[in-house]
Amino acid sequence: MQIFDDSGFSPMVSHNTVHASSIFKLVENGFGISIVPESLQADYYPGIKFITLEKITQRTVLSAVWDRSNSNPTLEQLLEFI
Repeated sequence: MQIFDDSGFSPMVSHNTVHASSIFKLVENGFGISIVPESLQADYYPGIKFITLEKITQRTVLSAVWDRSNSNPTLEQLLEFI
């Protein structure tokens, strides 16, 4: 919400979710607009237009969380990749 605070704007929030597919479905069905990280931009929602907000200072941080006791070899490969 810092983007709105910095712009002197207070949106009327009627729905709140962190799940990208839910956000896209709400927008697609006319429930308003949303600000999401550019990494969530999806080509499989043709009814939604994505606009890059280039003139804002806010940035998002993505994190990885895992169970250290997980011995799955794929996890080790993933951690080396990221």
